[in-house]
Amino acid sequence: MSCLFLFFVFLNPAPSDSKFYPQTLLYDGEIRLANVVQLTSGGVNAEAYFSFDGKKILYQGFDPHGSHRCDQIYLLNLENLTAGPQLISDGRGQTTCSFFFPDNSSFIYSTTSKAGAECPKSVCEGSSPPKQCNNSYIWNIFNGFNILLTDSTGKTHYLTDDSFYNAEGAVSPDGKSIVFTSTRGGDLDLWLMRLNGTEVVNITQLTDITGYDGGAFFSPLGDKIVYRAYHPKTAEEITNYFQLLNLSITKPLHMEIFTMNADGSDQKQLTNFGYASWAPYFYPDGSKIIFSSNHHGNHSVFNLFLIDQDGNNLEQITTNPGLDMFPMFSYDKKKLIFVSNRNGNGFNVFMADWIADSANLHAMSPMLRLFAYLCNFSNCNCSHCEVLPNIQSKMLKSHLRILISVLKYKLPTVLC
Repeated sequence: MSCLFLFFVFLNPAPSDSKFYPQTLLYDGEIRLANVVQLTSGGVNAEAYFSFDGKKILYQGFDPHGSHRCDQIYLLNLENLTAGPQLISDGRGQTTCSFFFPDNSSFIYSTTSKAGAECPKSVCEGSSPPKQCNNSYIWNIFNGFNILLTDSTGKTHYLTDDSFYNAEGAVSPDGKSIVFTSTRGGDLDLWLMRLNGTEVVNITQLTDITGYDGGAFFSPLGDKIVYRAYHPKTAEEITNYFQLLNLSITKPLHMEIFTMNADGSDQKQLTNFGYASWAPYFYPDGSKIIFSSNHHGNHSVFNLFLIDQDGNNLEQITTNPGLDMFPMFSYDKKKLIFVSNRNGNGFNVFMADWIADSANLHAMSPMLRLFAYLCNFSNCNCSHCEVLPNIQSKMLKSHLRILISVLKYKLPTVLC
C-alpha cells in the first residue's frame, strides 16, 4: 500500500522542526537530478504530491514527540517555503493518500476520523501479537479509512462512508475520476469512482485477481493507470495472504509494477524482479514510469528506477544506500519530488531539478565530473560557482556548489 508508511516503524525519527533547510544532497551517479533540496525536517514524512500548477505540495507526516501521533495531511507552498507546512486535515485519527484536483485548490485524502479521534491500533501493537507480526515489513490495512474531498471553498465531502479500507486514491487529469484501493469486494482491489463535482456518480471494480492491487496513478492523458501488485500463486501463498488480510495487515515483500487501461482492460505486468517494486508514477509525457525498488542488490536498499511503458530500458535514477521512494514528476517535467532518508535525519521530502537530457554529462572528463559531483554540497553563492558558461550542462553548474561548500571550511577567504 503505497499510502501507508508504517512498515518503516523501526525508525526513530528526530523531533519535529518546521524550519526549512535549503540543503542539497546528491549521490554519485545521480545524473538525472540537480539542486536537490530538503523540504521537511523531523518526524516521518511521506507521499508528497504536486499540485497541477507545481506551486504547492500535499504530503503526510507525523511526529511521535508532537501533538499528532499518527499521520496527518500537510500543505506546503513551494513559492513561500519559509512559511512552513500547514496542517489541513482535522488532526483526528489517521490520514493518508492526499492528491490535488486540477483546480489546484480542491483535494482528497483518506482518513479514519469518523471511526474516532485516536490513532487506529495495529493488531501487531497488542499485548499478544500474532506470529505473523514477527517481521519488520508490515503494512496495516485499517478498516474505516474513507475518502474525503475538500473543495475550493474548504467544505468537506465524504466520497466513501463505510467500514472498509478505502485509500490510496489519485485524481484523474480531468478531475472527473478517482482510482483507489478498497477491501469492499473482500480483497485489496482497485476501483474507479466517477464524480460529478463533489457527488459520486458510480464506483466500478477494475481488478479482481487474488492479491493486493494498489498505489495506482493515472497517466497524463488519463487513459491508462499504473499500479503495483502482489498476486500470490500457490495455495499456501494465497492462504497466508488472506490470513494476514483478516488481521488487517500485509507483508509488502514481493510486488511488481503493472499498467492497464483506465477502464481496467489490458492489464500488463512490466517488472518481474521477484522483490518489492512499488510507488510507480508516469513520466509527464506518458512514455516512461518511475518507481521504487530493492531488486538490485542489498534488498534493504530502495532506489528509484525509470522504465519504458512497455517494460524496456530500465534506468537507475538514485544511488542512495538507504531508501528513496514515492517519486512524482511535476506536470511541466522540470521537477521530481520524492521521499528519502538521505541526510540521516529520518524520512523527509526532497525536491530536485529533473535533467531530461543527461548525454552531455557522460561526455564530461572524469576530473570535471568529480568536480561537479563535489560541488553539489554547497550553499555558497560565490563567483566560483558561476565560472562555467551556459554551454555546460545545468547539472554541472548545480554540482559546482558542492565543492565550494566542502572546501570553504578549509579555505573560506580564498573561495568565498
